[in-house]
Amino acid sequence: MALERLTWCEISKEALSNNIKTIQEFVGPKVAVMAVVKANAYGHGAVETALIALKSGAKLLGVSSFVEAKQLREADIKDPIVILGFTPAENYLDMVRNNLTVTIRSLDVARALSTAARREEKITRVWVKVDTGMHRLGLNPGEVLFFIKKIQNLPNLSISGLFTHFAQADTPELSFSEKQIESFNEVLGELESEGIHIPLRSAANSAAIFKLPKSHYNLVRVGIAMYGLKPEKSFDYGVDLKPALTFKTEITQIIELAKGESVGYGREFVARGPTLIATLAVGYGDGFRRSPKNWGEVLIRGQRAPLVGRVSMDQAAADITDLKGDIRRGEEVALIGRSGDEVISAEDVAENLGTISYEVVTAISARVPRIYL
Repeated sequence: MALERLTWCEISKEALSNNIKTIQEFVGPKVAVMAVVKANAYGHGAVETALIALKSGAKLLGVSSFVEAKQLREADIKDPIVILGFTPAENYLDMVRNNLTVTIRSLDVARALSTAARREEKITRVWVKVDTGMHRLGLNPGEVLFFIKKIQNLPNLSISGLFTHFAQADTPELSFSEKQIESFNEVLGELESEGIHIPLRSAANSAAIFKLPKSHYNLVRVGIAMYGLKPEKSFDYGVDLKPALTFKTEITQIIELAKGESVGYGREFVARGPTLIATLAVGYGDGFRRSPKNWGEVLIRGQRAPLVGRVSMDQAAADITDLKGDIRRGEEVALIGRSGDEVISAEDVAENLGTISYEVVTAISARVPRIYL
């Protein structure tokens, strides 16, 4: 198979499927699983990942925007898709035509959707988000009952979901998350007391699925856990989730520097003696971070090779002076994943960069081919 670039990601279909099935088994048959495939499925490829997740038992797909939802519909995915983020008014007619579920928080939006749905002679499903403490999007808990009463009689609209989002479920301190659950339960109680039953109720993200079982309700939203990654390096899911993504490149050239010679822009690395340098076919244009910190090291033949000099848009350099074996051009290099007995995880990279694994994998650019194995 010819690659578009000598840098690529390998995505394990088996790992993705295992993770969905493991999570479904954990939450039980009465709780549905939503596969969150926003941001190109956290860098794993939205369409392919969605298909694998649905085949493995996920009942809904979650995205951030209309554009992401449209991509899935154009791939002939007909399963329920929920837009969890904000959607501008100009997309309402297209959302109705594409049978998308929309998160709403204003009466104007609800009316616009209702009008569009009537025009198309369709029923459009909507979700309402409750802001129990995250303070990004959503209605304050005290506004929810009034809002739902106002929109429940709008023609061609069906309120199919109510959800909230945790601010701190991935830390050992869960008291704030407990307060958020209490607030969400109060809203549900108010609605039930008025005879209003919302079919789908969701609070749990990946961390909460395992740390806060009371937050499962009847739908969990699985993001980072589906990809076998952790919110932070020390987080323990307590079940066997497998990382699905490996990130690889190749050596395109090997040169020997003499003392005083340098590598890359700015001459940031100057050899102190004879040094063997491998040029790698990966750069910040692929999502291989340049600054303020870079990856630090890569794996070649099961050995750790430090990066030297500045990472360029399309290339980087590693010092292979101390590596064993006859290393040649075309040698495979692991950026995330295993080489021999050594592993660089997305969490390792995140720790080195001062960020989180989410950013590491979603930053892998679209020009990097994804290969599904």
